[in-house]
Amino acid sequence: AVAAALVLSSVERIGLCLYTECDRPAETWDYVRYLDQEISAVSPLPREGRDVLYELYHAYAADPLQRAKSAEHCASGTAAIMLHSLAYLDRDKGEAAREVYLEAAEIVKTFPAGDWVVNLSWHAAAPMLLELEPPAEPDSCSFPDRPRFFVYETGEYAKPLLSCASGMEGSEVLLHRFLLRSACRTREPEEADYFYVPFYSFCYQNLHIAPGSETVELDRHNVALVKSLAHFDVYRSRQHIFHFAHEFWDFPSWDQHVARSVIFAVEANPLIDVVNYRHCTTCFDPWKDVVVPGHTDLWAMRRLQEQSKATAQERKYLFCFHGSLEHDLYERTHAGEPPFNESNAAGTRRKMRDLAGEPGASIGPHITPLIEYYRRVGDCRFCLVPKGVGYTNGRLFEAFFAGCIPVILSDAMQVPFQGFVPWREFSIKAPMADVAEAVQLLRQLPPSTAERMKSALEANACWFDYYSADPLCSPYEGVLRLLRTHRQNQQSPTKQIKQLPLFWAPDV
Repeated sequence: AVAAALVLSSVERIGLCLYTECDRPAETWDYVRYLDQEISAVSPLPREGRDVLYELYHAYAADPLQRAKSAEHCASGTAAIMLHSLAYLDRDKGEAAREVYLEAAEIVKTFPAGDWVVNLSWHAAAPMLLELEPPAEPDSCSFPDRPRFFVYETGEYAKPLLSCASGMEGSEVLLHRFLLRSACRTREPEEADYFYVPFYSFCYQNLHIAPGSETVELDRHNVALVKSLAHFDVYRSRQHIFHFAHEFWDFPSWDQHVARSVIFAVEANPLIDVVNYRHCTTCFDPWKDVVVPGHTDLWAMRRLQEQSKATAQERKYLFCFHGSLEHDLYERTHAGEPPFNESNAAGTRRKMRDLAGEPGASIGPHITPLIEYYRRVGDCRFCLVPKGVGYTNGRLFEAFFAGCIPVILSDAMQVPFQGFVPWREFSIKAPMADVAEAVQLLRQLPPSTAERMKSALEANACWFDYYSADPLCSPYEGVLRLLRTHRQNQQSPTKQIKQLPLFWAPDV
């Protein structure tokens, strides 16, 4: 890399000692070290810290000459500034982020770090997202009859990558980037079985739409996008795929424009009334639509796995939940259709809070820093997963990487891949109104059952890992399997779609 070469020539002139001293200006490097070594080791950097580091990037590392000069005084600090600025660089400069990552990695590899080893764990997903390390090709894309996807170019609607590929909504980015690099992709629309329409809607509204106008503006953008699609006609509209990764399907008038199309949804029961917060439990069509897993950040996955105790028996707590126990929206959201019209997230969480003092319980508010929360769930045998604003939430997917058996208390939740993933082997789904009864069941389960469920949970975690290297087990392979099943069902209209019952539990 150019920057690394410039830095190396400077080192040869002045000696290696300056690389580990970080002496000029000392207060700057001390602050960068604090953010990189202490804060980001236990929790995501707050926005204020990321903003400061981006300002320092412009002051110390915006071009190769600046980077070389800064690295003379502190190689580790210079690399840390570059790495923590990647998301902002991707937003502002696009492909320049890839070169900055490569140069920072070269600096880290080339020069001694002394007592400051740059925290690379936060940036482990960058090579994949920046197209430096493609994901493992799913098994379904290795066959001659593989499905073919035409992927639209949608410009600013599918940017930026790094800052949009976080949280549950990151599934929009990861599935899109997979399809762009996959052997299942075709550039010829005549060959396509499916047409994928990327729109990072949740991220786009946060970056470009003023608060309070999201509903109207998102609808306007979506309608314009559909009208611009070259191959969206009365015949091929059924082959088009639209991806919604939020509690709201961020296309309010979707049913007027894309109801015949395939919907990829993290939340199968979207909120459709932003005034009364009413869920639609009939919008999702299992004959054509796909429930996709919510995305869990790679850093979070790895920290959860590190803190996960090896066996259920050695865990201190029988069951746990730490998070928001009350919120106005928990009182207001409701399904409105039987059998879910009596479900209330607020009531469920009140019943959970009443269990806080019971033996084996760890119930309470959020635990900070985040690494301490990960330690707690890694010390729990069962994790309660209640309904929040949506029926689906990220705690379900975290449980796989914490080895914490999920107890789903969210009546209308539709879990991903239920046609072939054995949910009843590693989870429990109980009525939202029956929190105490669910906990009583946990107390009755023999230790051998908990151990068996934990092993099954961890064996199936790859289906929810967007960074999985297993071609036979990943969210991408799961989606392709479901699409193949849908195509087969369309050829056999009388065939039944495999669905789980509303609730399930292991035998005591």
